[in-house]
Amino acid sequence: MYSIGIAASILGVCIKTIRRWELKKKICCVRTLGGHRRISMDEIRRLLLRHRKTPSIELESPNLKCAIYARVSSHKQSKRGDLDRQIEALKRYALVNHLCIVKVYKDIGSGLNTTRKGLWKLIRDGKKHDFSIVLLNFKDRLTRFGYMYLKSYLLEFNISLLCINKLDDKSPESELVEDLVAIIHSFSGKLYRMRRTEQGKN
Repeated sequence: MYSIGIAASILGVCIKTIRRWELKKKICCVRTLGGHRRISMDEIRRLLLRHRKTPSIELESPNLKCAIYARVSSHKQSKRGDLDRQIEALKRYALVNHLCIVKVYKDIGSGLNTTRKGLWKLIRDGKKHDFSIVLLNFKDRLTRFGYMYLKSYLLEFNISLLCINKLDDKSPESELVEDLVAIIHSFSGKLYRMRRTEQGKN
């Protein structure tokens, strides 16, 4: 049985759509003792076959294969244990929701950095169909901007992104400062390389 979030991710719809389908009796949800919705793999497969003709991800295994991606902005945060806590939270979520973790990717750097080794390794492995779901703590852990582009790209390889939290625990002010510092650092590097190139020509 899978949580409503995982079911929505597999089906390529939002959680609100699942709730709406339940009200219209288009999907069968089972309630836990705590009142949380759970959806069987047979029900997910039925909906996939109905709406897409063939399943968009590998559903033969009892446990869906997933990858974990975690990121912090600085080595200071990593030493403080923030990166490890992100990974542990994602591992707990996978365990509770019967997901099989096959890969763990992590980066230390800005969400604006487009050369992160962990992110690019995730994309390369995703193209090999090593997993069907990528678990994230928050959307901005994957990327600060262009999340929807990455999401659409990964869907081409039948990979769904699933964020286990809606809101980050950082204040908007601290996030803005980090972004501005990252932008300034990026442009400073480009200006330095341009100057070196010009000096080399002279």
